[in-house]
Amino acid sequence: MGVQTAGSFFAIAVLIAGIQPGFSQSTTQKIAQSPNPVILFKPPPEDGTPSTTRGAGSRDNQQCPQDSSSTTKTTGKPSLTALVPSDRRGLTWSARPTFWVYVPQTSAQQIVLSIKQGNQFHSQRFLPITGTPGIISIQAAEDSPPLEVGKTYQWAIVLVCGNRPSPNDPAVSAWIRREQSPAPSNSQSVLQQAANYSDRGIWYDALTVLAQAKRSQPTNSALSETWTSFLRQPSVGLEAISTQPLR
Repeated sequence: MGVQTAGSFFAIAVLIAGIQPGFSQSTTQKIAQSPNPVILFKPPPEDGTPSTTRGAGSRDNQQCPQDSSSTTKTTGKPSLTALVPSDRRGLTWSARPTFWVYVPQTSAQQIVLSIKQGNQFHSQRFLPITGTPGIISIQAAEDSPPLEVGKTYQWAIVLVCGNRPSPNDPAVSAWIRREQSPAPSNSQSVLQQAANYSDRGIWYDALTVLAQAKRSQPTNSALSETWTSFLRQPSVGLEAISTQPLR
């Protein structure tokens, strides 16, 4: 599959849609004994999915035209950013995974998640936003087809700058592949779950578990440190948004 820009990917999706268990004992002990555990993400082996730099798959203009003269341009804060590893590839065990993105201050009132497999449209979902900067999540719609085990999908999140989506709207994109999950374990803590996912290279699920835990405990400093260190790992490279608020 060749590398495409997020804009062209979204344009294709719009045309088609018509705008409408366990880990090592040493890891377990570290998580159980450390007050501020560091969860190390182990990227999966190469799988033939396009490997790109962080800038690839994203449009150069990462804000809406009407915001170009606003304070968002001078705050020094990050632009629209997908929460994915530095090679923009990741695995999931979920049939309908959750995607995370940092959205800067914007006048846009909605974002759209578009997913395709090869050249085939998979699904699309719109989500209203407040325009306040922060990290937000969007999950594939409940009535969308589940991701198939063993298949790789390209997804994009687009800021809708006007009343309707446009191929020129700011966008970021990455890849996701669903793997067969082992039998679930109900005895693991949140951090143990995150460590289990990370140890197996299951990026999207590890990120979601940590983000949901941090969102539910915003004053937990130990959890905040674990979250920050997770995003700052060399294999992840999300230092710029590691301290941004979760919305």
